[in-house]
Amino acid sequence: MALAIAAELALVGPSERPVSPAAMDSTRSPSMAKHPPKAIKKITCLGSGFVGGPTSAVVAFKSSIEVTVVDTNVDKIAAWRSNALPIYEPGLYEIVRAVRDIDPAGQHSKNDGSFQKANNHHPTRPRLFFSTDIDQAIRDADLIFVCVNTPTKTHGIGKGSAADLDFVESATRTIARVATQDTIVVEKSTVPCNTAQSIREILAANAHPGVRFDVLSNPEFLAEGTAVRDLLRPDRIIIGSLPTPSGLRAAASLAEVYGQWVPRERIITMNLWSAELSKLAANAMLAQRISSVNALSAICEVTGANVDEVSHACGLDSRIGPQMLKAGPGFGGSCFQKDIFNIVYLSESLHLYEIADYWRAIIDMNEHQKQRFTKRIISCLYNNLAGKKLAVLGFAFKKNTSDTRESPAITLVTNFLTERARVAIYDPRVPQQQIWRELADNGCDPEMLKRNVSVCSSAYTACEAADAVVIITEWDEFSNKTVTAVTPIAKEDQQIRADPGTIINTASLNTRPKIADLGVWTPTRSGVENTAGFRIPSRKSAGIVIKDPKNGEIKTFNIQQSLLDSGPVQSPLAKSSNFDSLPHQNIGLLLRDPNVVRERTNRSVLGSSAVSPANVPSHVPIDDRLRGIEVTSNPNASGRLDWARIASSMRKPMFVFDGRNILDHGKLEALGFRVEVIGKRGTAAPEPQT
Repeated sequence: MALAIAAELALVGPSERPVSPAAMDSTRSPSMAKHPPKAIKKITCLGSGFVGGPTSAVVAFKSSIEVTVVDTNVDKIAAWRSNALPIYEPGLYEIVRAVRDIDPAGQHSKNDGSFQKANNHHPTRPRLFFSTDIDQAIRDADLIFVCVNTPTKTHGIGKGSAADLDFVESATRTIARVATQDTIVVEKSTVPCNTAQSIREILAANAHPGVRFDVLSNPEFLAEGTAVRDLLRPDRIIIGSLPTPSGLRAAASLAEVYGQWVPRERIITMNLWSAELSKLAANAMLAQRISSVNALSAICEVTGANVDEVSHACGLDSRIGPQMLKAGPGFGGSCFQKDIFNIVYLSESLHLYEIADYWRAIIDMNEHQKQRFTKRIISCLYNNLAGKKLAVLGFAFKKNTSDTRESPAITLVTNFLTERARVAIYDPRVPQQQIWRELADNGCDPEMLKRNVSVCSSAYTACEAADAVVIITEWDEFSNKTVTAVTPIAKEDQQIRADPGTIINTASLNTRPKIADLGVWTPTRSGVENTAGFRIPSRKSAGIVIKDPKNGEIKTFNIQQSLLDSGPVQSPLAKSSNFDSLPHQNIGLLLRDPNVVRERTNRSVLGSSAVSPANVPSHVPIDDRLRGIEVTSNPNASGRLDWARIASSMRKPMFVFDGRNILDHGKLEALGFRVEVIGKRGTAAPEPQT
């Protein structure tokens, strides 16, 4: 069942991560060891958004703690209880179901509504609950996560830069009013420095007699689109506390919660104020990198340099690294801009005006990039967008999330409408009403939206009769780039071994796939089997195209959906070993033969309606062996766009504005497109035919 994905997500369990006492001491002050942690049995999370929901699900999944998520929004809680979660994150649905959908007999709900018996990977009772009964959840809790929204103020002093802490204060007062036992209150919302002090004062002033609160700062460092992976294998866990015996004991208690799956050396303790500032600082520095490479992209477009080549060269410098150096239409999301504004306001409050100007320049560059991209589109379309149809592909601020907060798409679409263009929008994950709401909140006239904007159910509908396609979100399905063969992978990256007596764990979510020495896989009537004796049953199809290099013959091999919804597959050669199900992002062939390589398949392959019977035969004959066969990705089988089909339906001349550099521009030019890319010179206009 799908829950098996979640069961294999952690590469190494806590029992397999022995940490010496010296290593543990390096992450804790000596005095903390003198204050044994409090046993945490129940956690309540105030807030069910992008932080509270995933965090609670993973804590429940990786520990024995009961976690209750509460919210005042009845519809959101109902969605969390359903199979249509209110937010999208790869792997989140599987983890939620693993700890939420269990009947009293200890069985797990299957997709068809029936139940299957719990196994080693799944608990025998629910550990994750969603409720609107906030008071009861607070009374039951040993520890409370405060995960409420902290938007930028829209009124009064600090308007436009300071954080609005109304929800934080309201949550704090509710905790003080309701709690009847000593409780640890954990500030997870992104807040300005010294917010924990305000929380402590409010709790102390309003607590019931004899009730004591300890306040911790535990900022989240989740990247939307990889939040589940970030929670399962975090770079670090930051816990800020007061240096008092009670504060250190509270910090140790929270460290024990995370220590059930996070290596101790990654759990870092510090003072409250450092913990609060660390989150703001991290996001500000990440945004700074994006604005820096976007500034370079403008120079590249004029000089003829290629921004991808420039950023790649810079990223090879070990002092810089390759992360967050991708040019685009500007950063979005709820954190970067808000957190930089927090630092700007903090700096101005401390009379550090030059410092405030420095950080504000990052926001200015981000806005400039959006306007610069808009002007380039207008210029290429003959300085006139009036009446022209623009197909906007992608509305989320990045791929693998449904979050649209501060998305560049909001500004760009608004700019197009100001120029009187007609806009057709398609995003595979963002609900239609969310798109309408974002545009209306950005000041777009409702009547104009009705006349000039359509939200489409497919990219083909959006692109039909369009004058131009504008790619704003880097969803994989939009790309036409050929997936290259797997390059050799370092030995330390190989998470799987050929020894049949070992438990096999697969690669992490949303990272490059790992190759294992597991022999040659052979299709059988019941699935696939390899020479090491491991078997994977096949019930549902997902397409991988196989090209025989000897004769060029193309065949389709079925990597099955059952990898998502079946339990561990027993090895006939080793009764004690398990083959943990592969995560959907990394389905592939694990092969010993050096002539055989595998490629990562797209998640959209699995269960995708785009996979037709014509592309995916029901089975591969038993005699077809995979030895010496190269495995390649088929864009059509993986649900990717057919750009030839798009070209056949667009108006001429056809323009593509690739805001994320996810397209093979040569292939598009061969189809007759004129391609314009951020950070690169565009396609020259064709010479008139004589």
